Amino acid sequence: MALDIRSTIVIAAILALIIGISLRFVLRDYPAPLRASLRLWMSGTLLLPTGWMVYALRDAIPDVLSIVVANGLLGLAFARLVEAVRSFAGLPRRRLLSLLPVLLILACETAFTYIEPSHRLGAASVSAIIGLQLAIAVWVLIVHGERMRSRLLTVIAFAALSAALLLRAASTFVPGFENSGPFAPGFMQSIAFGLGAAFPMAASLGFLLMCNERLTRSLAQKEKHLRAIADNLPAVVAYIDTDERFTFANSYFARMLGVDARWIVGRRLSDVVGRTFCDALKSHMAAARRGETVTFETECDFRDEHRYFEAACVPDFDARRAVRGFFVLIFEVSRLERAKQQLARLAQTDPLTGLANRKKFGEALAGALARAERSGDAVGVLYVDVDRFKPINDTYGHAVGDAVLCEFARRLQADLRAGDLAARMGGDEFAILVENVESMDALEAIATKLLAAFERDIVVDPLALTVGASIGIALSRRGLGADALLREADAGLYEAKLAGRNTVRIARRAPVPEAPRAPIPFRTGRHRSP
Repeated sequence: MALDIRSTIVIAAILALIIGISLRFVLRDYPAPLRASLRLWMSGTLLLPTGWMVYALRDAIPDVLSIVVANGLLGLAFARLVEAVRSFAGLPRRRLLSLLPVLLILACETAFTYIEPSHRLGAASVSAIIGLQLAIAVWVLIVHGERMRSRLLTVIAFAALSAALLLRAASTFVPGFENSGPFAPGFMQSIAFGLGAAFPMAASLGFLLMCNERLTRSLAQKEKHLRAIADNLPAVVAYIDTDERFTFANSYFARMLGVDARWIVGRRLSDVVGRTFCDALKSHMAAARRGETVTFETECDFRDEHRYFEAACVPDFDARRAVRGFFVLIFEVSRLERAKQQLARLAQTDPLTGLANRKKFGEALAGALARAERSGDAVGVLYVDVDRFKPINDTYGHAVGDAVLCEFARRLQADLRAGDLAARMGGDEFAILVENVESMDALEAIATKLLAAFERDIVVDPLALTVGASIGIALSRRGLGADALLREADAGLYEAKLAGRNTVRIARRAPVPEAPRAPIPFRTGRHRSP
């Protein structure tokens, strides 16, 4: 059954126009790497209905338009489609490949319409040129195209129309063809124009399937890369929906929990990390559900170890700006936190004896006096100096001197109450802070106990060294500042040294100044006689 060729051409033009316009709206949804190929395909698809409609108007418009221009437009349309396939395959653009078929079609149609009129040769040349164009596209798809199932439909569409046009070109040499018109019904005419009408829909569908498959592969590859990055980050990376269920968890998180990452997905937060940790995060998750980005620090006991974490919750919005979940990023900073704590301890600790240093003692004394001011209790300070330390240090060297100081500090600390603070103030001088002191007699009792602790020799193999302690004590009273209290204890120590060492002296109390303009610093270093 022969087709009505003119009607088939009109239908083909309408279908190609609809597909070309549809591609214009689809184009913006594709990423930039695919847009170049899709733009070429869209322009070729839109040129097809233009050429066909001009061709269908044959006998109504001049031959130069209906024959030469119409076939030139069709040649350009197919050239753009072939160029789109080449671009998709990653081949460089060749303008000559696009222009050469058009120039050949224009030359042949001009020659066989005006110079040597021959409908047979004109139809054969145009069919052969376009058929070869389409064959090039088939070759590109097979040789240079990706191994994807979606290309099959595009290959079939190009190959079928190419074969039909090449057969039509060959059939023009069959006797009797010369008397046929361009719209005359016939088997090859029906095949060629029927496939031409179906080509835009089949080829465009195949090309879009190819683009979609590449896009899907690209997204899968990117997801794989992102997954690899997330899995190798030294941090917890997860996604939690509004029902507090995990939809993603990286391998680091799974390794921390000792489970497979797939076990985490789909489970509620409380089932994975426990109710205690979940409660600690509740306020932060509530803020994330309100659309706020939250960063915070937290700590917890995990696997028999106290750990520290820095975390962030970043909300994820849908197209209507409604929160549909949130990303969770958690870094374990336990080592950093412990290092900071160690540095803080070192900043307030004497490196030789391990006691508090002058800075720590000053801060503790100021705090104790502030508390005593509110409660009405008293605070005591004992200022202690090692007797006969200088001759030991000068005679036996600093190593022995350091050993003596360490043992002195150990005995000092051993004879104090749990809440008392001992500090090395510098050199061979130490201080003791005693809170909630009942009376001066209680302070004297502590000092006397300390003197007894230093009556035993300090042994630094092979030496047995005799040292003692001189102690000055002072008791706080309302209005007396830290500097003044230390000066009183220091004055008591000086009196103990003058009294012959290895003794305790209570400093004479100085009047409390009403409004001192500036604190008077106590002495930080003395050169007392040994």
